[in-house]
Amino acid sequence: MAIRKIDHVSILTRDAEKTLSFYRDLLGFRLEQKREHPELGMNLYLLEARGDRVEVLEPLKQGGEGGLKHVAFLSDDIDADLEAFKAKGAALVHKEVQRHGAVSFFFVRAPAGELVEVIAHG
Repeated sequence: MAIRKIDHVSILTRDAEKTLSFYRDLLGFRLEQKREHPELGMNLYLLEARGDRVEVLEPLKQGGEGGLKHVAFLSDDIDADLEAFKAKGAALVHKEVQRHGAVSFFFVRAPAGELVEVIAHG
């Protein structure tokens, strides 16, 4: 496998300002980027501190629960990693690598039910 490290942790929140404040004021994160995605029904905030990243997702519609959405692992070879997950019988959410600009990823459901993302940048 070509997985190197955790890339980011993704958190779903109904109150972005309160969540951003918590990570900024208590844990020393700074807002690195805000992206509005009305086509996906969410705003995305990327926080950074000490080389660690937290992605905060704010749905534009009400409903559902907040909390941990997924943990993302950085890959040096996303295609090889997808094949390795397939070969080991992982519960793939995506049957092929999703490519959006410079970002490539796929999701798998871990045994405890959490989502795991394997991601490559560039």
